[in-house]
Amino acid sequence: MEGLRRPRSVLLLILGLIAGSSLLTLHVSPSAKEYASDKISLPKIFKKPLSSIPHYTPSLFSPSLHSTPIDSSTESTSPDPRISQTRYLGGVPGHQVFQNIWIKDKTIYVVNPRRKTMPGMSRVVSGETEWVVIRDPEEGMMKGAEKALVLEGSTIFINDGAKTDTWHYLSSYYPFIAEVFLGSIAALASVPAPRKMVEEVRPGIDVPSIPTRLIIPWKAADGWRDDEGMNELVLRGVLGNINVMEPLEWHLVNADSAKTHDGWIFFERAVIADRWASHRHNPLSDSLNKMAASIFSRPHPPFFFTPVRLALLSHLEIPLPPNRIDPQRALGRLPKIVYVDRQNTDRKLSKQGHQELSVVLGEMEALGKAVVGHKKMGKLNGREKVESVHDADILIGVHGDGITNQLWMPEGGIVIELFPKDSWLPEHQIVSDVLNHEYIPIWNDQALSREEWDKLPRQHGEHLLSNGEDIPLDGTFLRLLLEEIVQRVVSP
Repeated sequence: MEGLRRPRSVLLLILGLIAGSSLLTLHVSPSAKEYASDKISLPKIFKKPLSSIPHYTPSLFSPSLHSTPIDSSTESTSPDPRISQTRYLGGVPGHQVFQNIWIKDKTIYVVNPRRKTMPGMSRVVSGETEWVVIRDPEEGMMKGAEKALVLEGSTIFINDGAKTDTWHYLSSYYPFIAEVFLGSIAALASVPAPRKMVEEVRPGIDVPSIPTRLIIPWKAADGWRDDEGMNELVLRGVLGNINVMEPLEWHLVNADSAKTHDGWIFFERAVIADRWASHRHNPLSDSLNKMAASIFSRPHPPFFFTPVRLALLSHLEIPLPPNRIDPQRALGRLPKIVYVDRQNTDRKLSKQGHQELSVVLGEMEALGKAVVGHKKMGKLNGREKVESVHDADILIGVHGDGITNQLWMPEGGIVIELFPKDSWLPEHQIVSDVLNHEYIPIWNDQALSREEWDKLPRQHGEHLLSNGEDIPLDGTFLRLLLEEIVQRVVSP
């Protein structure tokens, strides 16, 4: 009998070694190695966090507008100003929406006998663009307007660049796509639209169809392309090449060499985007230093951006993800977490913070709790950037342009933005809000609540994002936060 016990002891020893080896592989599994440094040592992240995780109650897909209202007006949309009148449909300064407007040279004409129903010039345009309200269409100023070239459908008309000595900000990804473009889509979604200009994206929910065209008319805005090519990829991918009109093309249309319309252009429906009008007249946009903040706060249906997002995915031949049934719920059986890695830039996590985050994500994937994508956005082309987040549930990363790609994550996801302590900027928060993403800003071992970040002053601690110092991140706190979120997004 004694001889039989020794093999049992050996067997128990072997099993113990195997178990210990298995436990260790939770830290050094191939999945984890993809995210961490090759020389990583196991971080000491098994200590009690310094602050608790704030309770979160998921919001509903229930903004004040269930659907874009249907415009049942029978008013004419003829280019003849004796037949058609201009209607101011709504919006806010910086993103104003009109039906029936005329443009000739650098002057926008609106025709309406009730001048007070039209917003004043500075609330619509800035720079060298003129704004003329015509009460009587028989006035000589409208001569030849009835022959105008008719641009049917809805147009995004970008007035940035009208003042030649003022920077237009269009040559950066976030200001153009997440402010000017997304803001224009939100403006169109906030006003009544005719049945022909809306589509059903969920049962009983109507939103505006994709705009017919986008016009960048002024020469000073010629440099609207960003270095990484995202602006052009998005606009041409969503609207099509011929529906993005640049300054040279606009000039040729206005020149009218064939003398068919004498330079008159008629717009059936247009949203006029103007950054300086927004900052001049919107206290919210000015206080946050974000052009689109005010239009984002206007009532809009919950899935107003869905047609644009799906159009870009289709153009890039990226498979369409399923609809998110409820906000902050995983699209599939396992949630997908995408980590936007900025470690090769000047604004990055500390080495320890990055390693701890990498290990946490690696363990979650190894244990079958989540699917993890680890992306250095700066090394990806435009299509790869969009594809990396198109089916994501959770996006996490240090403040920067990579978080702008939350635009292509299905509505109702979760954005975790990492900041240095005592630093916070609102640009990604306002986009998260308008797309129904839950937004969680992190200071090392603290998640800020809305009440806390709302009290912070404008551009709070902005200098801390560009001083070259690494950003700390407490791995234990993040582990607990992600575990709580993952459990929540997959629970019944």
